[in-house]
Amino acid sequence: MNCLKKTYLPLATLIACVVPFASAQEAQEEAIEMESFEVRDVPIEENVIPTSRPFNSVFGVGENLKDTPRSVTIISREQLSAIGIQDVRDFAKLTSSSFTRSNFGAPANPDIRGQYADVFYNGMRGGLTSNGNGMPVDFNWVESVNIVKGPATAVQGTSAYVGGFIDYVTKRPYFDEKRGESWVTIGTDSILRAGIDVGGPVSDTLAYRVSYSGEDSEGWYDDEFRKSQSLYAALTYRPSDDYELFVNAQGYYAEYTENFGINRPTNNLIRRGLYRTGVNINQGVGIPNSDPQNSANVTSGFPANVMSWGREVKIDRRNRLLKPGDSSIGRSFRLQGIQTFKGNPDRTIVNNTLFTYLRRDTDSSYAYTEVIDPTITLENRLEVINQFGDLKVNAGVAARYISNKAYNNYFFEPAAVWDITRDHNFIDASNSVDWPGYGGGAFGFDGGPVPGYPGRVASSQLINGDTNESSAHSLSPFFQSFYQINEKLSFIAGARVDMLDVTSEDPYTADSKRSIRVTLPNGNASLVYQVTPETSIYATGNYSENTSGANGNGGGFAGLNQTGNLIHFNKSDFTQPSELIEFGAKRAMMDGKLFIGGAVYHQTRTNKPINSPVQEFTYQGVEFEFNYQPNRNFYTTFSMGYIDATTPGVGFEAINITPVASNEVQRAGPGKTKIQGLPSFQMNGMVSYKFDNGLGFTFNGTFHNELNNNWAGTLVIPTQVEFDTSIYYATDTWEARLAILNLTDEENWSPPNGTYGNESIVAEQGTRAELTLKYRF
Repeated sequence: MNCLKKTYLPLATLIACVVPFASAQEAQEEAIEMESFEVRDVPIEENVIPTSRPFNSVFGVGENLKDTPRSVTIISREQLSAIGIQDVRDFAKLTSSSFTRSNFGAPANPDIRGQYADVFYNGMRGGLTSNGNGMPVDFNWVESVNIVKGPATAVQGTSAYVGGFIDYVTKRPYFDEKRGESWVTIGTDSILRAGIDVGGPVSDTLAYRVSYSGEDSEGWYDDEFRKSQSLYAALTYRPSDDYELFVNAQGYYAEYTENFGINRPTNNLIRRGLYRTGVNINQGVGIPNSDPQNSANVTSGFPANVMSWGREVKIDRRNRLLKPGDSSIGRSFRLQGIQTFKGNPDRTIVNNTLFTYLRRDTDSSYAYTEVIDPTITLENRLEVINQFGDLKVNAGVAARYISNKAYNNYFFEPAAVWDITRDHNFIDASNSVDWPGYGGGAFGFDGGPVPGYPGRVASSQLINGDTNESSAHSLSPFFQSFYQINEKLSFIAGARVDMLDVTSEDPYTADSKRSIRVTLPNGNASLVYQVTPETSIYATGNYSENTSGANGNGGGFAGLNQTGNLIHFNKSDFTQPSELIEFGAKRAMMDGKLFIGGAVYHQTRTNKPINSPVQEFTYQGVEFEFNYQPNRNFYTTFSMGYIDATTPGVGFEAINITPVASNEVQRAGPGKTKIQGLPSFQMNGMVSYKFDNGLGFTFNGTFHNELNNNWAGTLVIPTQVEFDTSIYYATDTWEARLAILNLTDEENWSPPNGTYGNESIVAEQGTRAELTLKYRF
């Protein structure tokens, strides 16, 4: 009962804020009927009101966002450009409940409601990861981003990520006229980016769009760089009013440095910038002048390295655990085709096909190896949307295939042993007499060489639960229905069954290929009540089972277990339940110039973190979002979220040194534990104003309260704020924008994923400036 009170009593406040004003409005304007809302004098590309653009990310039927029973944020192209979003962590500047951990400086998947989030492209699921890490995201091909809180619905199907999902809506061709823009960005710390975007009609029935972006930058951190090339192309073919074919493709290459951050986190480091120096004295060996890190005697184990600690010294926040020359390389390709056929006014058929290809290679000398070579996915979804009077039904079937080869090594990863105040050229675990430590090495960890990558080693799936050579295919019938009970009340329900066949093999264990077949249900039910034509309240529930207990590197499947000589799957690892209950209210008013939304939710799920047992997680919280844009000159947004997230157990935590750098570096004990790397409260706000003469400015601020860097809650990142601003001058042809990021030079910190909470913390970048010049034609 106390849990229910803590979770749902804020609903009363939420409704009290929205409904009385809505009821008064209804009494004054009973004759008004508004089914959709738009800011008519603001072009769609400049509009930040969520109801101003088409939306079908939740149920796939072109929903009215106000009447969609989920908490949703839509980030427009205007907001993407105004803030200069370069990273999924920047979503925290524009939406509630999205605080993303650093994930080695390369998170491909954001966190939503304290969990890794799914990633979709025009409604189709892209590749997954086992820890949110991946290639940097290029936003040049993105028109808008739909952020949906809570699990994917019956239309999309289940996955290991159930906290929420983002749907990238890609750029579309122009049918009205040929136009485009080119741009270049230069900044402090040798930032250089450039791109061009052009599109237009080929004929009355065919149009195109091509976007290119490239980067050759260094960066704020020591030895940082990013070199990337991205090409996006799209075609739309409309031979009649009843048929459309939209095809888009993107090729992307990136070479970059990941960011493990500063190792040996302590509260003195977080609060005072003091770093604990010291080098290992394994096997009683002193520190030779020729090897200032004593890398020849670095070893692995939990713990294993014996440390001789020195004094604490002030450290440069740009310093991080990296050997010069370490880098990551990624290559990806994506091809999508969407066909829409309108058989009659009451029937629409949609066929959506997505192919993805990814190769990625990370080699960090401290030492971590990850090779994905490659991951391939292919999915097709057929939807038939019928209107039967007051009943609308979206029914269809989806088929998906994935092939994955992924190898990694984090069992010889003595991250805390290195002293980053000493020569980084000796941060190299391969110098160790114990390297590689597999198949007869000092510790005999199962593993071996990575195929096709000389000198690289990986540990076995049976050891790390992540390495895998796997494939899977699924067939998934589904339906999603919408029934208008009366003028005010509607009922929404849907269900899907994923019939999934998985085969996985440990490449370092003989006769380890195993297969399993599971049936994964996904169901939802909602009631939506229109208090007035402008205001809706809703209640929704979602139940699904997913494969989070067998999620492997590269988005493949691991899950192999060994009992004696028997290698097997546990079916329960592939059928992890998730339950969501959510209440919300939304209001669109002032002729579509103001949108307010809020939600209260309670979610439970079971999950199996890497190299850890299955455990239950509980998330409950409140969200609020506000968007106001009265005209082309001015807009403002605000959002906030509170979350209480706990688990009775914790995942694997690495501590491979003894003694530890400070007493607060410790593993969590048994009992209810707060989710690591997640603040309980966060909020953000943004204001933008443009004068009629073309001069304008934007200002954005973010805030979150304290959070735990490690599971034990003994390493604590305090309350943090950040402010960004930009000033610009724009005409119909030219635009110049100067952005100042982290305006007040806050010394903020970002947590890693829980495995490394006692070994890593990332110093966020200080004040930077970037000048962007655009030419429109």
